[in-house]
Amino acid sequence: MRLPDRNIAALLMIYRKINAWRSEHAAPLGLSSSQVTIIIETCKNSGISQTELVKRLSHEKSVVAKAIAKLIAAGYITREQNPKDKRAFNLFPTEKAQEVYPMLVGQGDQCMERLTAGLTPEEKEELGVLLEKMVENTQL
Repeated sequence: MRLPDRNIAALLMIYRKINAWRSEHAAPLGLSSSQVTIIIETCKNSGISQTELVKRLSHEKSVVAKAIAKLIAAGYITREQNPKDKRAFNLFPTEKAQEVYPMLVGQGDQCMERLTAGLTPEEKEELGVLLEKMVENTQL
């Protein structure tokens, strides 16, 4: 197998494992992996526009809208019309979201610890830099 093929296969495997791990830990709350991401982003960026959230997640607008609707129904976020742009909506975490936020972030930290076990602090730092560069390359 060529090196690029191996790297792509490794990235896909990591993505699937992270998604499965997050789904497993989110299930007791009745959440999906993508809903966890939306809760985390909304808690970190209270008042974020739905459009900006779609950009940050790199998901289809309709997929994010459906997940948001479910989170609103479950009481995790609220959606308010932007006073400056009546066509836009801002998202805010509810108290319920704020309560689960530390646990969700902690689970993400545990996942990263598991993935980077055996790496030195320098290797972890370099991995972060390389991954950020790769993400930037996807924006081209």
